[in-house]
Amino acid sequence: MRPWIYRTAALLAFLIAQLLVLVVPLEFKEPDDWGFQYAVGNYAQGRLTLTDEQYVQQSQEAWSEGGALLSYAKIREDRWVFTPSPGHVLFLVPFERIGATQFGATLLSLGLVAILYLLLTRISGEKTALLGVVLLIFSPLYLAMWQRVYVDALAALAFCGIGGGLYVYYWLSRPHLSTRMGAAILFAAGLLLMASVGVRSSNIAIVAVFGAHFLIMAVRSHLRRENYLLTALVFGAGVALPLAGLLIYQGAVFGSPFSTGNSFAQLPTRFAWSYDLGIGFSIVRDNVTQLWAPLIMALPILMVAAPAFVAVAYGKGFFSCRPDTWPELPAHIYHILWAWVVAVFGVYMAYEWTSFQAGAQLPFQILTRYYLPALLPMVIVVALVLRRLSAKLWGSILITLTILGIVFFIQVARVQVYFMIRATPPDMSMSASFESAMTLPEGPTL
Repeated sequence: MRPWIYRTAALLAFLIAQLLVLVVPLEFKEPDDWGFQYAVGNYAQGRLTLTDEQYVQQSQEAWSEGGALLSYAKIREDRWVFTPSPGHVLFLVPFERIGATQFGATLLSLGLVAILYLLLTRISGEKTALLGVVLLIFSPLYLAMWQRVYVDALAALAFCGIGGGLYVYYWLSRPHLSTRMGAAILFAAGLLLMASVGVRSSNIAIVAVFGAHFLIMAVRSHLRRENYLLTALVFGAGVALPLAGLLIYQGAVFGSPFSTGNSFAQLPTRFAWSYDLGIGFSIVRDNVTQLWAPLIMALPILMVAAPAFVAVAYGKGFFSCRPDTWPELPAHIYHILWAWVVAVFGVYMAYEWTSFQAGAQLPFQILTRYYLPALLPMVIVVALVLRRLSAKLWGSILITLTILGIVFFIQVARVQVYFMIRATPPDMSMSASFESAMTLPEGPTL
């Protein structure tokens, strides 16, 4: 089949998903929606911090519309700051100024889809690329976060997904790239990967995966007596620019380059390793035992991804001495993909807030949006595995996942949950935070 047919089909799928996001009414807002929305407006007007008067005024405005402005915290006398990472807010500011904030989310999604299509075409061909695009954009959590333009989940995936996709593409295509093109791709990969940390600080775990891979490849190149200096300088320069910007921002807003908003947050946003062993274990236990159902509703691809990763590992001889049956996916690239998923799940299975909320039967996009950055590597591996199945089998799986994606998205988009939240000082113990930080009425469940 001619390539333009697959490309047209991928574009059509993208347009259908975009139309679905625009047509389905958004009847749900939680504190993050309100916090990011107000932060974008404030940053667009040059207000990185708020006075007491400004914060009270904006809080009352949000409260009168059924919201709560809890993403701001008081750090000193007459000074309130936005506590989440600033990257997504700064990205949306230009679109806010021209009154086209939704276009920011569309641009992120379009960039991610384009990189995924390019990468899968390089690995296995355009039919596999089309499968990957459909799997990505019709995941329920992806659609839900695409719709909620002010929340940072889609940006957290898009920045690390585009950067990570470019990085993998560089290593797959390195022998065929000119020096200038290779340098440009690697610089952009480093820039976007580190920028994703500015969008969500926990993405540092994903960046660490790529950093470890880069160091391993550097050692290998040294042992082969290859000149790796230019590659390291280019990649390092890409990483250094957004890192410098983030440190400057933190110094200007929080008073120190190494201070982050989480240390001031009003809500329980710490991780298990911030507490003693007993409390840390209870956080992980509650997440593991109670989040599996919301995760499957948010990302039905998980039901295929787990066996797909095992199938590829077995096919590459990791469990035996059998010959490699997946030559199109080099072993070191496969290690990046599974480590990427483990990095995301390893961090957020230890997250305090979801542990507290896991038993409240809240809609899945509240509990699982932090896991969205793990979607891209799962899509890549699942698309490769499906492509090897019979057309009838992979077609059935693809149709089932697409239908589930649309149904779950429409259902959860129409859920209304009202938060009545009382702020808690950030230095309170976790147990006190759990008892007093939130009071939630029992909401509708899926």
